[in-house]
Amino acid sequence: MNEQKNPLRRGRPRLKANEEKAETSPVVALDRGIRVLIALSDTRCATLAELARVTAIPVATVHRLLTTLQQRGMVVHYAEQGKWRIGPQAYRIGSTFEDGSNLLEVAPSVMRTLSEDTGETANLAIEECGQLLFLIQVESDNPIRASFKNGTAAYFHTSGVGKAMMAFMDEAAVETLLAPQTLVRQTPNSITDLQELKSVLRKSRQRGWALDDEERFLGMRCIAAPIFDSLGKVVAGVSVSGPVTRFPENKLEGLAASVVQAAKTISERLQNSPIGS
Repeated sequence: MNEQKNPLRRGRPRLKANEEKAETSPVVALDRGIRVLIALSDTRCATLAELARVTAIPVATVHRLLTTLQQRGMVVHYAEQGKWRIGPQAYRIGSTFEDGSNLLEVAPSVMRTLSEDTGETANLAIEECGQLLFLIQVESDNPIRASFKNGTAAYFHTSGVGKAMMAFMDEAAVETLLAPQTLVRQTPNSITDLQELKSVLRKSRQRGWALDDEERFLGMRCIAAPIFDSLGKVVAGVSVSGPVTRFPENKLEGLAASVVQAAKTISERLQNSPIGS
């Protein structure tokens, strides 16, 4: 009697023989699972095939990761649409970052005042794993303004906040931060020479604020100042951004004074606010 082969279940791709060894490493599996979660966060909603393409992880592996994450409530599967989304457990874990960060408690009110006083969009960003990560934005009422969602990542060297933070780091910290990165040219104004960047950082430190002069987006300028913790370590940066037409040379000093004062106020409140309060 001929032995009948079991058909493959729909939506569950066959595991390739050379994938099994990689999956035995918990570090590899964890890294891949995190990449899938990040991809889902960026895309909001995606199919199995889309996630495999974005993450460059084999479809069969992505499916196993998703089903494991689903069991823990980290992702949700909408079977009728064939799509996956971030789950409630991932949201709960992520929200504890805000709960435990006094920076996110003390900064928003100061940023709202800064935005109202200048008429421009206020931004706050931190360094996270070698990247500049924007956490808060208070938009202005102007019809033309800089806008992005919280969690947006950026290059340090083309950002006003990034340069403001680097200007107040020691040289070794700056070298470590920039070592694995290429100074990408995002616009014709982007600084791609390390020595030129260091010169700009020295100038920024001397005057207490940094300028993104159409280096990230053409037609947009950003003025930023550093935020310090109780040990005097730079932990974040705050800025205002907007079109060049509203940031002419004769207004830069005035705008910068407002930003520096906002950064000073946030720093003082951060230093006087106990963790977990």
